[in-house]
Amino acid sequence: MAVEFKNFPLEGKLKGISDRQLQEHRDVLYKGYVSQYNSISEALKKADSSKANPHFSEWGELKRRETWAHNGALLHQMYFENLAENGTTKPGDKVRKLIERDFGSLDAFKKELLDAGKVAPVGWAVWAYSVLDKKTHVFLLEQHMNHTPIGVIPLLILDVFEHAYFLDYATKRGDYLNAFWEFINWNAVEQRAAMVP
Repeated sequence: MAVEFKNFPLEGKLKGISDRQLQEHRDVLYKGYVSQYNSISEALKKADSSKANPHFSEWGELKRRETWAHNGALLHQMYFENLAENGTTKPGDKVRKLIERDFGSLDAFKKELLDAGKVAPVGWAVWAYSVLDKKTHVFLLEQHMNHTPIGVIPLLILDVFEHAYFLDYATKRGDYLNAFWEFINWNAVEQRAAMVP
């Protein structure tokens, strides 16, 4: 079954993120990952896994690219889901309790998330619940598939690849991070948090 591209109509709604920046990011990059994932899924049905080896095989290369395209599509989808016009003013009850329990305050959480966004070389800052220690953490994901924690429920996704902000902010990533914070759709985050035990 093919993955579907979801169009998030945010044009004119995100002061600090231009329509051009949004459209390039959503309609070219995110849509491209969805298309790549679907193409790889189809190609895997025909590739001969009996020729797989650690050096090179069509099947092996497709499997490696499958993770890249899968995570690229899903992380972008979740990123756009957790953006909203003017954001939502504050976290919901469950999210607030998780933040206060694991970070002490919303301000401390904001600092950790945005600091992680500053140091991520190429990739993502992801706030997620870990089944390992039953706490939430801000993780750094390099690219789409390196340093990816296993056994987590993603709650809030922050894209810090240059393609997320460069048209609007050039090298001023900190300004983009501050703009991102203003557009968080806490309702979407609260819905994800419903999966946290």
